[in-house]
Amino acid sequence: MARFFERGAGARIALLFTGLFASSFVGTARAAGDAGRGADERLPSIDVRASCEALAGPGKVRCAVHVRPERGVWRWGDVIVVAAPPFAPPLRTRAGLAELVRKDESEVEFALALAAVADGSGTLRIKARAVVCGESGCRPVFAEADARVTVGASP
Repeated sequence: MARFFERGAGARIALLFTGLFASSFVGTARAAGDAGRGADERLPSIDVRASCEALAGPGKVRCAVHVRPERGVWRWGDVIVVAAPPFAPPLRTRAGLAELVRKDESEVEFALALAAVADGSGTLRIKARAVVCGESGCRPVFAEADARVTVGASP
């Protein structure tokens, strides 16, 4: 029993548990990630499209994110802003169920808003996360999309 508490034995046990703990998360991330990449054609996935209205000058830029489930039914989801132009930061970095504009069997639409403080042109990058249920059961999936943000005169 004394050897168990030796410095080397404790470190080896901690390393073993750390490895087991980390490997369980790597498997989960891989399962969620390959759903959006079409690893298996029968698994549920989502298609995401984003667009933002152009503004003549600084103000509130309204953006729409359309999420369409493929090979399944949308059960839950949200949208996260991954990157925004420096001249138009997001008012919120996450749009959840409260920001749903439309939900039907074929598509879900989220609303996002940016606060344009200056003229410019840039790209808004979003990540949509969803739980889609199909023949193979329910599965967490995600996909990314870009939208062009233009405030002021176009170059």
